[in-house]
Amino acid sequence: MLIAVVAALASIPTRGEGAAVPAVRADLHLDTPSQVLLESLALDAQDGLEAGVPRLEEGGTNLAVMVLWPGGRGVSHRTRTFALLERMEAEITRLDGVHLVRSPADARRVAARGELGVLFALEGAHGLGADWRGDLAELHERGLAMLGLTWSTSNRFAGSSGDGGGGLTEDGRLLIREAQRLGMLVDLSHASDATAREVCLGSPVPVVASHSGARAVLDHPRNLSDSLIRCIAESGGVVGLNLHGPFLRAAGADAAAAARHATHLREVGGPGVVALGSDYDGWIKTPTDLPHAGALPLLWRAMAEAGLSDDDIRAARGENFLRAWERAQTSARP
Repeated sequence: MLIAVVAALASIPTRGEGAAVPAVRADLHLDTPSQVLLESLALDAQDGLEAGVPRLEEGGTNLAVMVLWPGGRGVSHRTRTFALLERMEAEITRLDGVHLVRSPADARRVAARGELGVLFALEGAHGLGADWRGDLAELHERGLAMLGLTWSTSNRFAGSSGDGGGGLTEDGRLLIREAQRLGMLVDLSHASDATAREVCLGSPVPVVASHSGARAVLDHPRNLSDSLIRCIAESGGVVGLNLHGPFLRAAGADAAAAARHATHLREVGGPGVVALGSDYDGWIKTPTDLPHAGALPLLWRAMAEAGLSDDDIRAARGENFLRAWERAQTSARP
């Protein structure tokens, strides 16, 4: 029943959308690589993935930020990072219609052909080895476009929101400068408030929070304060709306609860700050009516019903992220 409803909604534009359908529809945070590697699944598997190729196509996503998650305790973090990368490279090579993209222009070309673009993000700088500069350069060369400073625990670079960590270390400051020199976006999701504030206030280019919500709507350390939302917006960056139910509402989260976070992001940071970072395939508790990426048309409808304009929604679906990414790349230095 849900698939039939989603298919119907996908064919119905939100208010005034008409022929001006956005060329790129992005999701800034998909943990699908971990599922593909750890569960031995194909990226185009019909079952077992919340954001495999069939579900992405069903929901209209054509730019997928695939996350390299280095893992937690008991795992060689650098080894896991590169194992995820190698598996995803193999899947992209194997599949027709799935392409690694290295720039917003690449993403637009792939979307215009009706195909899927993929770029990589690192969820936690603990995935870099002792030679972090060398690892970062190699990952960037192989398609890494976004660097998350932390996951749920603090590391040698920065403090995490997951353990009440502090701010940046000196290595963290060096890491950020190097990432931005390469034209990468720095991701503040999972970072402590102190880390996020220092990075954002000092950044010469846009910064992002790839998968976060609004703390004023639900008070949780993984959600962002209004001051941080405003800072990210002023940098030219975006906040990708996280769909993990406990970050949206205390109980019974649904598309309407997610839309409330989106409207708050817009109220505080303006229309340019809103994006999507679902966290599908990240072992999340999905909203009741958004169980997978194929259901995303229900989210756009909920945002329209909550008062976001067609232009707001169109921008949130991809253009805001492309603008931030392009500015970061334009500022890259040799």
